[in-house]
Amino acid sequence: MNQIINGMIIRAEGYIRAQYPKYLFAAIMVIAGFFIIRLVNNALARLFDRTEFDPTLEIFTQKAVGFVLWVTLVLVVLGNLGVNVSAFIAGLGIAGFIIGFATRDVLSNLAAGIFLLIIKPFKVGDIVETAGIKGRVKEISIATCRIISEEGEYIIVPNSKVWGAPIKNLSRLKRKKPLQGA
Repeated sequence: MNQIINGMIIRAEGYIRAQYPKYLFAAIMVIAGFFIIRLVNNALARLFDRTEFDPTLEIFTQKAVGFVLWVTLVLVVLGNLGVNVSAFIAGLGIAGFIIGFATRDVLSNLAAGIFLLIIKPFKVGDIVETAGIKGRVKEISIATCRIISEEGEYIIVPNSKVWGAPIKNLSRLKRKKPLQGA
């Protein structure tokens, strides 16, 4: 019995000595990756501070970039540890397709929200008419617009409805007379 335990200990010790550099390198990669990701996020924050970037879009962009960098770091570390990451990536692709199909309305709202924040057809405080609703814009987020109607109703409109409908910004109306030939 003693001989079996000694044999197991010797094999475990040999395995640890053989694998130690690989695990040490993986730990160093994780630590370095953490600092690189922080550096990239800080650089993005400085870039956004110098430009007139929408705060909601800024947060979304920083989180998306951080997420992609973390996933990449994990895949690289796992690959260096000998894990077959190609099967993992294929699984992520299939899971992404299923999740995307199941949440297509949510993703549609997010995409529309990004377009609204970039193109800026209206801003908070503007009076707009869109998706059958007329009122003052109270808030624009990545997924919804919040509008207070003329009757005082607080209406939350999904961004896909706003982006998919004509947007009439009554606050930017400059002409009082109709256009000639219209």
